[in-house]
Amino acid sequence: MSESNPALQTTSPEITQGVLNSLKKQTPDTESSCLVQIYPTDVVAGIINLQKEDVVIGREGNVDVALPDSSVSRRHACIRWENHQHLIVDLNSTNGTLVDEADIKQCTLKSGNTIRIGTYLFKYLEAGSVETQYHEIVYSALTRDALTGAMNRSYLMESLGRCTATAQRRQQPLAVIMIDIDHFKSINDTHGHLAGDEVLTTFGSRFIELGRNEDLFGRYGGEEFCMVLPSSDAERAKQAAERCREIIAGVPFETHAGPLQITASFGVVATTPSRSDTPQTLTDRADRQLYRAKEQGRNQVCVEES
Repeated sequence: MSESNPALQTTSPEITQGVLNSLKKQTPDTESSCLVQIYPTDVVAGIINLQKEDVVIGREGNVDVALPDSSVSRRHACIRWENHQHLIVDLNSTNGTLVDEADIKQCTLKSGNTIRIGTYLFKYLEAGSVETQYHEIVYSALTRDALTGAMNRSYLMESLGRCTATAQRRQQPLAVIMIDIDHFKSINDTHGHLAGDEVLTTFGSRFIELGRNEDLFGRYGGEEFCMVLPSSDAERAKQAAERCREIIAGVPFETHAGPLQITASFGVVATTPSRSDTPQTLTDRADRQLYRAKEQGRNQVCVEES
């Protein structure tokens, strides 16, 4: 047996109620099977939610799961859904794909199988298992912002990287929305940091409920957040941002200092298969639109002109 990942054997990061509440929307659904990265200990892939679409694993950027390891081939292996079960297929890799330490060309996966790709070790878990749910909760504590339940910035950018590669490989659009709570400093100054924290908690929970299951929502820093919308163009993202803006502004936020009227500003961009965007270029472009929304009076959505 290979050594397991200590980070997945401990719940040392505090698992707050906000994080647990976010599991429904923000972690892989327990109705889906998944791969859990158990070695090495630094989280690169973490939990990989497996649906019915192919998942390509390799070293280069234009794959669904990128593993930065010279022992991993550029396109190393693919997980496919056939006859109501998941198969793993080696894509003529240099160093091979091992299932339970046996070299395979193609193999039907069963819950508990280990998969070795280069120096990376994963465990395959079927939908609904107790172990799957356990890993989801612990992994959530490692990758979520405890106050808001949103993805932390590091995990958000890793996930955006995978979404960008998938969109390019599948020739699909991808949208990014940067969001900032208006006048947040004055909330802290006037009502105290506890009220500010309560606003952040409610803000996070509202966005998590509003998003589709496939959408990603993360805390980018302070009172700034980021939403990633796979398979969405700028128009669809604009509509989503407007809906969120209206709900944020339309319902007061309950705090210990009383209900507070909160608004937010939004910057929207989209990439297309013809663009060579990276996670950083996407967030930078969206940030420029967010800045424009702030300059034009706040509580509005600005979309990058195509």
